[in-house]
Amino acid sequence: MGINAEGHTIMDLDYKQFRIEASCLNEGGRYYARAKILRVASEEGTLEEVKWSGDIGEYRSEAEAVDAAQQWATRWCDEQAD
Repeated sequence: MGINAEGHTIMDLDYKQFRIEASCLNEGGRYYARAKILRVASEEGTLEEVKWSGDIGEYRSEAEAVDAAQQWATRWCDEQAD
């Protein structure tokens, strides 16, 4: 896990043909799960956003929120493969 430019906890994961950016927004001790899903859009490897989750839910810790975001995103990716 790392911290993005906005100071949010984030975890990147390559999954199938997608890149998942699972993140957490900390608002006064409340942790909100979020996910951004990208895919390679060109031969140069440029990434393009294909799905944004918005706030998925509120969790007790950053780790729980990031895990929930990752689970949401992998389910979305799996549904696209069907």
